[in-house]
Amino acid sequence: MGINTQTKKKESQSPKILRFTKGERISHWVHALAFFLLLFTGLGILNPSFQPIMNVFGGIQIARLIHRGAAIVFVVIVGLMFVVGNPSHHWEWLKSVFKFTKSDWQHVRAFPKEFFGGHGDYPPQDKYNGGEKINSLITIFGSFFITLSGVVMWMAPWFPAGLVRWAYPVHDLSMFMMVAASLGHIYLGVLHPDSRAALPGMFSGYVSAKFARAHHALWYERVQNQQQKL
Repeated sequence: MGINTQTKKKESQSPKILRFTKGERISHWVHALAFFLLLFTGLGILNPSFQPIMNVFGGIQIARLIHRGAAIVFVVIVGLMFVVGNPSHHWEWLKSVFKFTKSDWQHVRAFPKEFFGGHGDYPPQDKYNGGEKINSLITIFGSFFITLSGVVMWMAPWFPAGLVRWAYPVHDLSMFMMVAASLGHIYLGVLHPDSRAALPGMFSGYVSAKFARAHHALWYERVQNQQQKL
């Protein structure tokens, strides 16, 4: 048996811990797929040079309809996850990302080193570390301003002309901000040698106990203590 095969076998047999529920995973992937569909169709709407690519949808007019449909999914479906499908976990996430502790800020300061392949020196983190909280805040505020500006653009006759003019740059800048955050998020989740161990959590829900202890020790210990009390 080769070394790679042995390594994969050991990894598959290593203890796992549930990090994300089914509801959390659905919310994540619906949001992500809607976001990239909005981005792709939005490029065709924003810049005529991208319009020939919109032929994959049947032309720019169809792309506009898809853009609006994806916008509804982006807002409504994800919003529903706060009332159905493990809503307590969604509210827990929303509450936690607005609460920064000293440990979170220490993680943020050490994060650049870890981003470029090293290992930052920071104290034990909770379920969401400082970097993840900042990414979440960018997502929350970006989605908020994209949604508000999008409504104004979609229903322009209902709003003052000055507000409509402002809606366009707000919409575009919010999207650019979220694209930058998404690229960093994808790099860390797929390519980064240390943090990509978190990716299985968004498919199966489970991550290795080793990863949880190393990156989210406070949360890991809390879960272990809760399980021991059952």
